[in-house]
Amino acid sequence: MLLAALIGTVPSTALLEEMKKVSYPANQGPGLVAYNITRSGYEYLMRLIDLGIVEGMLGAMDLSPQVKEIFEALHVVAAGGDVKIEIKSRGNPDIVHELQRRIEQAGRDANEINAKAGYYLTAVP
Repeated sequence: MLLAALIGTVPSTALLEEMKKVSYPANQGPGLVAYNITRSGYEYLMRLIDLGIVEGMLGAMDLSPQVKEIFEALHVVAAGGDVKIEIKSRGNPDIVHELQRRIEQAGRDANEINAKAGYYLTAVP
């Protein structure tokens, strides 16, 4: 319901009611922000979730152990370090190609929108 409200398909009173459910007093508890993402970027992320990159029950979800290792490597690279990634099993090649196609499309879409806007408006995966 909250996502639908953010994209304008739910009346504003419903949005306010949803926001009350997850609101905290100022600077207490987690908060929400709205962030622009292309439809193709969103669909890519939802496909990753469908494929199991997160595990657990609602309210207690976490990244799968294999994905945590990838994020640790990403953090090391972001901090100026060096990593070596080893692919031990190729998985389903059709899914690999699908995901690669999706992330490339999301990048093209984000760049097109940002170029048209003339400033950074949406994330480039």
